[in-house]
Amino acid sequence: MSSHISEYNKMADKEKEAQYEEQHAAMMEDEIQYQEQCDNLAARGKRLRRAALSAGIMTVISIICTIYTTIAVRWALIEWEQPERTASSISEYIGLFKLGIFFDAFVCILDIHIGVTLGLILVGAGVNPATACTVVVFKIVQQAVSAAALIFMIGASLMLDESMPFFETIQNYFYSDNLPPIGTQMSFMFLMLNQYGHYLSQIFGGVYMFTLGATIILWGVFPRYMGYSMCFAGLGYGINSCLFLFWPGYDGIITWLMLLPAFITSFWLGGWLLINTPHPAKNRDLWGEAFTQPNVIKYNHGLADPIRGPPTNKPSIDVTPSAYDQQHDPVKPPKELA
Repeated sequence: MSSHISEYNKMADKEKEAQYEEQHAAMMEDEIQYQEQCDNLAARGKRLRRAALSAGIMTVISIICTIYTTIAVRWALIEWEQPERTASSISEYIGLFKLGIFFDAFVCILDIHIGVTLGLILVGAGVNPATACTVVVFKIVQQAVSAAALIFMIGASLMLDESMPFFETIQNYFYSDNLPPIGTQMSFMFLMLNQYGHYLSQIFGGVYMFTLGATIILWGVFPRYMGYSMCFAGLGYGINSCLFLFWPGYDGIITWLMLLPAFITSFWLGGWLLINTPHPAKNRDLWGEAFTQPNVIKYNHGLADPIRGPPTNKPSIDVTPSAYDQQHDPVKPPKELA
């Protein structure tokens, strides 16, 4: 009887040794794979940081150029209730006006690069490529409409630039004693078309901001509070533009209330990109491996994640009992050996 028990114990010990060796080999392979993942994350983190820095710099430059064109051109030179005074101011400060046109065109180019870079950041962080592509498309369409509307600003500058060689020809050819100068008439119409083309582009800009905000909320690449703010700003953009375009007699009484969130969110996004690295997407593995692969080895290697930082828990090993241990007791022999 005792010989059977000792023989059984030896068999159990050999079985356990073989099991632990297999587990140790599996742990070593998993550690190698984990280290490779860490190296890949480190390289991806560096790429994301460079992309975020470039996007942040371009965003800040775009905001500065937009502030100049808004204050120096649309506020200081254009008075919608006095077309003749507007034409006189633009003719007198035609250099500032053309500089504003240049900055508007430069903003269109920068914003296209910003949209594409943000799309690459989203994809690099693990966001669904279709979602990132949607964000980029609306940003590009917004700038395409803005660039098309910019043609009317150029037309106004051609009508009011007295240094142009054909300025006198246009004025003399369309001269009339009963009407204002043709430059005043046409430039005012061009400026109005540019203004409402800008409102049209803001509709696509609002959809872009709302889509980007929803992506941030769902995937967590940027701070989620920024995502909520961006969704609110996108709604304000869209509502304000729709009121100007489709509401009869709207005079912009709540425009600043609608555009203030977009102004704050743009500064927030630019500043955050300058000093931070986008986070890996949070919901790539929605349910986790614990729900899809039961009875696996759970361990913590203690290796530092290059993006999230070092782990806080101590290394631990939790080995699931094998089927042999569950069916056999190493002290009590099985019935067939008894």
